[in-house]
Amino acid sequence: MKNYRFNSLMAGVLYLLGTVFGVASVIVGGEVMTPPVQSGVTSKIVLLDIVAENSSRLLGGSFLILLMGISLMAVTVFLYPIFRKDNKELAMGMLLFRGVMEGVWYFITTISFLILFALGKEYLATGGSSTALQSMGNVIYKFQDLLGPVGSIMFLIGATCLYISFYRTRLIPRWMSIWGLIGVVPYMAYALLHFFGMDSSIGTYLQMPLAIQEMVMALWLIIKGFNHIAIKKLMTDTKTI
Repeated sequence: MKNYRFNSLMAGVLYLLGTVFGVASVIVGGEVMTPPVQSGVTSKIVLLDIVAENSSRLLGGSFLILLMGISLMAVTVFLYPIFRKDNKELAMGMLLFRGVMEGVWYFITTISFLILFALGKEYLATGGSSTALQSMGNVIYKFQDLLGPVGSIMFLIGATCLYISFYRTRLIPRWMSIWGLIGVVPYMAYALLHFFGMDSSIGTYLQMPLAIQEMVMALWLIIKGFNHIAIKKLMTDTKTI
């Protein structure tokens, strides 16, 4: 009987890779991708000056965001064939929101930063005197800032489907699935606060419960894999339908 060990291993590895790429994108991306600028504190800052000074870093950070999106989107490819044996609707919800829509969000985010990169190059070519380019850069950056919570909401809908499926199938310990479902709540609060411009300094702390859970789960999937008894039961139940 197939135990889907490869699926659990790949899902765990891709989770870790996605996180590594995400952290690296902030480090490599430089000042444009760091919280002080992302939070909109640009009243006395010419954004394109920062973009121009960090152009190569911004390009590298954008590439890492793309790799992060590909890694995290691919996780659903290895989990969907298993989850669909339990509940097709939940499996499709995970695939659609955690896979396709989250992947599209990462792609749009990458494109937005690449447009800023191109504007920064043009801004340098004009000698930093174009107010039109400055306005375009600010609009694109504001769009990027608003895009963040939209992607978070898509991610959290998919995560809810994911953890409900894990809870139902018992492929990982139920306490870990419950931890994930609980972590969705403060993360969603952060996304909504950010979307409506009420984000505060506690935003990072609201994301931490789910962020830590996903790293624990990734290590569990790599080291322990799926529960063999749960896999056997899932296969047996599927055959009897």
